[in-house]
Amino acid sequence: MSTERVPTPGNAVLLALVGGIALALLVTLLAGPAPGGVLLGADLAVAAVLRLVLPVRVAGALAVRSRAVDVAVLLVLAVSCLVLAGVVPTPV
Repeated sequence: MSTERVPTPGNAVLLALVGGIALALLVTLLAGPAPGGVLLGADLAVAAVLRLVLPVRVAGALAVRSRAVDVAVLLVLAVSCLVLAGVVPTPV
């Protein structure tokens, strides 16, 4: 009996999204909070779209609750980040 773990595509999806979050943090450090916030909001919006279109087997750890709840939470977070990125004052 083999106990090999078969890699799931969901791990790649989650890893790509975590990479986007890391990139947003790097942009925040280098360019300021507004561009980093926009990039983070875009990453969350991509996560919402991926959760909407991908089956649960492929979505992997992105699928936590029902599809509707996951997409709604991700979209609220994405819009919140984008609004906050637009409102934050830029240093002069």
